Amino acid sequence: MRTTLALLACLSGLAVCVASPAPATASPIHSLTPEEFSRAGLNKLTPEELLFLDEALMHHQQPVAEEAPVKPAEKIVKSTDKAAASFGAEQVTEVKKVVTEQELHAHIEGTIESFTGRAVFVLDNGQIWQQRMPETVYFTPTLVNPEVIITRGFIGYKMLIVPANRIVFVKRIQ
Repeated sequence: MRTTLALLACLSGLAVCVASPAPATASPIHSLTPEEFSRAGLNKLTPEELLFLDEALMHHQQPVAEEAPVKPAEKIVKSTDKAAASFGAEQVTEVKKVVTEQELHAHIEGTIESFTGRAVFVLDNGQIWQQRMPETVYFTPTLVNPEVIITRGFIGYKMLIVPANRIVFVKRIQ
């Protein structure tokens, strides 16, 4: 008896839906024939369960554009710290190097393929610097008059070979 009542309620609901103009996104339940409705086992559901299923299917059929957009700007905390604002910027745009009393910009004279041990570097400004920590370094391709930036650190000087993005610990010998 319960099944018969549920089926009658569903069919009457279908009749009302067929009689009224269907919305742009109709539920698949409304397009089923009575035989398909029965074979799918939908006739075993209560009217409340059918209503829930119909609403759920309607919700999942809505186009993505109709969903409320998420506003990520409300969740983002913006920092006013200049250091935080420029963090990682070198990967987006070329960073201009700032020259201070703590660094020296120059070029190594000649070509460099590799160096090992305690290599000596002659700069275009006449200074001569020597590698402090023995290591072997190879460059591919060969560097011709590469730009270097020498900075003062806590335990001495370090030389950044700019084209290779390689740091070498050095000391000035002349």
